[in-house]
Amino acid sequence: MVNAVDVSPLKRYSDDLTKPPSLSRGMRKAGIALIATPDPFTGVPGVALLASSFIMKRKEPASLGSLAQETRKVLREIQSLTL
Repeated sequence: MVNAVDVSPLKRYSDDLTKPPSLSRGMRKAGIALIATPDPFTGVPGVALLASSFIMKRKEPASLGSLAQETRKVLREIQSLTL
C-alpha cells in the first residue's frame, strides 16, 4: 500500500520552496544557445540575453533561508528599540 503513493509532485514543490527556480539561469542558457547558432542575426539577442542574465542574477527569488535570515534581522531590530 505504501508503494502506491507517488511523492514526486510533493518533492518538486518542496524543492521549489527551498531553492526557487532561477529566471537568470534560463536566460543565460537561451543566450548561449542563440550565440552558438551559426545564424548571424541571433548573435545580438543572444548577447543581450546573456548580459541581462548576469544583471538579473542579483535579483534572485527569495529562498526559505534568506527569508528566515531577514526575519531574524527584523526581529533583532525590533527588540533593540526602546520605548
